Amino acid sequence: MARHDATPDDAARAVGLAVAAFGPLLVAGILVPFRDDIASANIVLVFVLVVVLGASVGTRWSGAIGAVIAAMSYDFFFTRPYQSLKIDSSDDIQTTVLLLVIGLIVAELVTFTRRHRAASELRGDEITRLHRVAELVATDSDAEDVVLSVQAELIGLLSLRECWYETPPYSSELPQLERNGAVAGEHRRWAGTDYALPDQGVVIPVLGRGREFGRLVLVPDVTIGVSIEKRVVAVALADQLGAAFAADSPVR
Repeated sequence: MARHDATPDDAARAVGLAVAAFGPLLVAGILVPFRDDIASANIVLVFVLVVVLGASVGTRWSGAIGAVIAAMSYDFFFTRPYQSLKIDSSDDIQTTVLLLVIGLIVAELVTFTRRHRAASELRGDEITRLHRVAELVATDSDAEDVVLSVQAELIGLLSLRECWYETPPYSSELPQLERNGAVAGEHRRWAGTDYALPDQGVVIPVLGRGREFGRLVLVPDVTIGVSIEKRVVAVALADQLGAAFAADSPVR
């Protein structure tokens, strides 16, 4: 399943910066011949649209840069004296400042909306992953099928390099992913906007009816951060596997 990321890739960032840097200048070049015939409010709206475009394609920095360049372009080309950053009219000063402020606010709103949309899509993905495994458990599927399904879901959820299930005795000791999503010990290292899983890997105990059947070993991509929400979902997936094993085991 595709990853949902609130951060644009490098190509989108480059396009966003290009729009932010050159979009206001292009707009100014187009509208300058008509500046005496177009209301200032309409010109400002066009500049705001450019800021929105830069922020929506790129990042909040694209939007912020676009807002600054748009305000300077409006000042330079559409306020008297023309082709100067000096402004004679107090009304034009207010309009320029408002353009800058509105541009910055719009850029932040666009970024917030993108993050909210990505978070909503991610929550939908997490629910789908849990549902797929829960359906296998509910239909009394073979435990091996549940193991393979959980491994696949964890690899996709946490962007892992590898994931496998093993039973005691264990060949090595690794940090444990706790039920609250925290990693036992000191293993804090940022990767993007979230902490990365420990370089050496992490384990999730597979529990059912108070019994430990084994553990899932997770080998991370250390360049990718994993949110606390994803970690909690990973523990829930391991619990589904534990429920499958418990169902296949005689009650003691």
